[in-house]
Amino acid sequence: MIFQCRYVYQYLNFNEKLECKGYWWLPNNPNETIAGVLTYIPNEKILLELIGTFDSKKDFIDTFFSSKSEDIIHGLTSNSEEITLVNCHPSGSLNFGCPFPIMKYSCQFLIIGKHLDEFKQKCFYKAYITIPELSYWCSPCALTTTISIDKDDNDISTTTISFKSKSVLINSVSIDDNTTIKIEGGVNYVGDYFSPNIRQHTYIKILKQDNSSVEDFYANIFMFEQFLSLATLHTVNCSQILLYDKTINNEKRFCHPIQFLYIQEKMDISTEVKRHEFLFDYNLISEQYPKIIHKWYNDKEDIAPIRAHLIDSIQNTKIFSSIDFLIVVQALEGFCTRFRTEASLTKMLEAIISEFSDIDKLKNDNIKIKQVVDSRHYYSHFMNKSKKPNTLDGWELYNLTFNLRKLLICCILKFIGFNNTQINQILNNSHSNLLHK
Repeated sequence: MIFQCRYVYQYLNFNEKLECKGYWWLPNNPNETIAGVLTYIPNEKILLELIGTFDSKKDFIDTFFSSKSEDIIHGLTSNSEEITLVNCHPSGSLNFGCPFPIMKYSCQFLIIGKHLDEFKQKCFYKAYITIPELSYWCSPCALTTTISIDKDDNDISTTTISFKSKSVLINSVSIDDNTTIKIEGGVNYVGDYFSPNIRQHTYIKILKQDNSSVEDFYANIFMFEQFLSLATLHTVNCSQILLYDKTINNEKRFCHPIQFLYIQEKMDISTEVKRHEFLFDYNLISEQYPKIIHKWYNDKEDIAPIRAHLIDSIQNTKIFSSIDFLIVVQALEGFCTRFRTEASLTKMLEAIISEFSDIDKLKNDNIKIKQVVDSRHYYSHFMNKSKKPNTLDGWELYNLTFNLRKLLICCILKFIGFNNTQINQILNNSHSNLLHK
């Protein structure tokens, strides 16, 4: 076996717990430090517990009851790591038999490796983002396997696995004057000669022409998560985000990796990734990808609520309810109003069903518009059911929602640049249970 490798730093993933002790202070008062413990529990909380309060000059009881939210809290851990906590909201407990209070702050964002004065501070120029599903959606193409065949056509001879020390560029798109999003493949090598562990993966690199804030990168990352959620018909989340700034030390400039964490939507991480259930993969749209991703980012305001409703509708839920139906039908209603013509719900549905009448997966659905309209008004406004006789519930409402979701997916695909022939091919190639009963 031939190995080319370089040292790989290990950073915290979103699904790993963290607890660290240190001193904490407010940026405008760095000399007033308080001991405390920071706890990060995936999908649950970022919690800072302080032994005391930030203003020791006041009576601690007065300080406790007058505590307020803090935009930024700085910290230094026992491992000498700089910490920035963002959007910190206080709570606490007070024991009158104890000479100090315990203050708690629930925080929205956790930044490890740098002190920021504000979330909008512009100091980062690139980011590496890992999303587990991305490697399945777009092959990393970073490993090369060679199998030698002997004269008897047996494939048991020698196997050579090699990989490049540098990343493999798969695609690069400039989505605006300041931002470029790259898809790259890379390899992690852990172990030694006798017990190597090699894993290839695909990741996203976001590059900025001008230094940008964490907030800017967060918005870019969120948009790509939603795009990949559509492509895979599966709600995806990042597993790791590393930001880089340019630090100057002794007149030498070097890239300093910063970890960025926040509380994500709780997901069933045990769910197995099944490529055949994706709506489409990178190979299917590789030629159109630059145009599609550019439109996805630059028309984000036009379709934001509709896109969010679609992402909500593809989440795996154990129990179906009328809310699931409303999410889909309101997204369709919003799409027609925004991008087609504003009319009654009946007229809009007639037009949109006709627009996609040549899509194979929709031909036999026989969506009854009166049932959609009555059900939409009944569940939205809690009207007397006798006034909406075509209202559905139970299994019939589930089936109607199933068919309307397919229609909504067609609308989104059309919006981002696919024509009906391509949409038909995409839906026919997918084996997702959201498209097949």
